[in-house]
Amino acid sequence: MTKEPTVPARGGSHRPTLRRHLGELLAAVVALAAMVAFTGYVRNPAAAEQERPEVRVDQAVLDQASRDNPCTRGRVMLTFDDGPDVHTPAVLEVLRAYGVQATFFVLGEKARAHPGLVAAEAADGHVIGNHSWDHPHLADLSAEAVRAQLIDTQAAVTAAGVPAPTLLRPPFGSTGPVVHEQAAALRLREVRWSIDTNDWRGRAAADIEAAVLARLQAGAVILLHDGSRESGNTVRALPGIIEGLRRQGFCTAPMEP
Repeated sequence: MTKEPTVPARGGSHRPTLRRHLGELLAAVVALAAMVAFTGYVRNPAAAEQERPEVRVDQAVLDQASRDNPCTRGRVMLTFDDGPDVHTPAVLEVLRAYGVQATFFVLGEKARAHPGLVAAEAADGHVIGNHSWDHPHLADLSAEAVRAQLIDTQAAVTAAGVPAPTLLRPPFGSTGPVVHEQAAALRLREVRWSIDTNDWRGRAAADIEAAVLARLQAGAVILLHDGSRESGNTVRALPGIIEGLRRQGFCTAPMEP
């Protein structure tokens, strides 16, 4: 038997439903705004860097930094993505104080905007890698677009007076046959990471440090960022990361080109 539909009572019985719909609409608008803001940062990180004040390193920490780099348990590699930008000088300052060489996977648009920082990274003995032009999901692009992302970044690095990169870290780890083919054509070796600190999520410095030290093993590739919104916390975490890994008997080294 078909049940007779309930007839709403008069006098505003639709208001709860209307309020619910309005609430759902507001939540959708807020979510869309957040997504647009994040997408804008990922697609145009060079503009976003202007919103972040530079973090200064405690000089007392740098003055007490040891350059001893024992290697009783093997090497680990510190890598930095998405720069160079406002926090890169502080990262370089910490690495220099501790005598650490690392690997910087740079974005082409930022390398073009800050050639002096790319040159400074190379001058300190760090390896420069290719991280695409403006951080897209490379696996979603055509072969022509992937090649443009990679070759334009190579050109930006060499324009800074630095040898062309031989390493590629695809943004988000997004890769596939097309990316492999284009990278090989440019003699770029694709590399990933083994320890993801998630420092770009706004984690506290102590949490970034703990994420590294809890998972160390010989050959570990540690993913950090010098070009995200939250890289100030990465700068603050660096001394503890370096001192902690050395206490465990690990030494630091850049990735092999």
